[in-house]
Amino acid sequence: MRNKIILAIVAASTGWGLAGVGTRAAYGLGATTLTVLVVRTLIASAALLIFALGTSSMPSALAWKHGALIGAIRTGLAPLFFMASLNFISAGVEGLVITLVPATTAVMASFFIGERITRRQILGLLIGLAGTTMIAVVGDSGLGAEGSVVAGFSLAGVGVLLGSYSGVLQRKYAPIHDTLPLALPMFLSGAIVSIALGPFIGIDDIGTYSANLWILLTVLALGSTLLPFGATLYASKHATATLVAVTAYLAPLVAVVSGAVLLDEQITPAILVGAGVTILGVALVGRARRVTT
Repeated sequence: MRNKIILAIVAASTGWGLAGVGTRAAYGLGATTLTVLVVRTLIASAALLIFALGTSSMPSALAWKHGALIGAIRTGLAPLFFMASLNFISAGVEGLVITLVPATTAVMASFFIGERITRRQILGLLIGLAGTTMIAVVGDSGLGAEGSVVAGFSLAGVGVLLGSYSGVLQRKYAPIHDTLPLALPMFLSGAIVSIALGPFIGIDDIGTYSANLWILLTVLALGSTLLPFGATLYASKHATATLVAVTAYLAPLVAVVSGAVLLDEQITPAILVGAGVTILGVALVGRARRVTT
C-alpha cells in the first residue's frame, strides 16, 4: 500500500509539474492559450463522462450546481490566467508562483467559511510571497529577453487568487458529494467558460493543428489534468494530508528541472534562492496543518 501511495504522489507531482512545460511546448507548435485550455478541458470532460456512464456515477442536480460553480473558476478562469502567464515567464517560475495557492486558500478560507488559521500558516504565506517577490524584483522571468516579469507575475497572481477562491468553494461543497459526480460538472463547466470566452479572446482554427500538437494536447489533458487529479484522490484516501501535501514541494521542482532540460529555460541564482524561500513557506503551511489537525 505504501508503495502505491508514493507512486500516486510522484504521478501527481509529475503531472502537475509538466503541465506548464507541455503548455509552452504547445505554444511553440502554434497553439494559443484559450485553444489549449478548451481542448484540454473538453478531452478531460469526455474521458470523465465515459467513465461516469460506465460506472453509473452521474451527478445529482445538486452536484451539477456545486460542481459547475467550482469548475467555472477552478478549471475555467484560473487555468486561463496561469496558462497566459506562460507567454511571459518560464514554466519553472510559474510553478513556483502556483505553490502559493494552498497557503492563500487557507487564508481565504478563514475569511469566507470560518476555517481556523494559525500564525504559522500566515507566516508561511508571507515567506512564500517573499520568495516569489524576490524573483520578480530581480527581474527573472526564466525566459531571458523574451520574458516579461510584470505581465507574467500579474497574470499568475490573478490565477493564484482565483484558484485559491475555488479551493475555498471546493472545501465548502466537496464533503457533500462523492468525488466523481462532482468532478464531471467541474470539468464541463470549465470547458463551457473557456468556449464562451472564445468570441472575446479568439480561438484557433484547430483544423490546422498538426498531429504532433494533437498528441501533445491529449497528453496534457490526460497526463497533466486527469492523472494528477485521480492520483491525488487516491493518495488522499489512504494517506495523511501532510504526506499528500508533498506534491506542493515536488511539482515546482519538476517544473523547474523539466523546463530547463526540455525547453532550455533559464535557472538563475535568483530563481534558485527564490525557489528555496518559496518552498520553505509552503513547508511551514504544511507543518502548521499537521500540528493543528
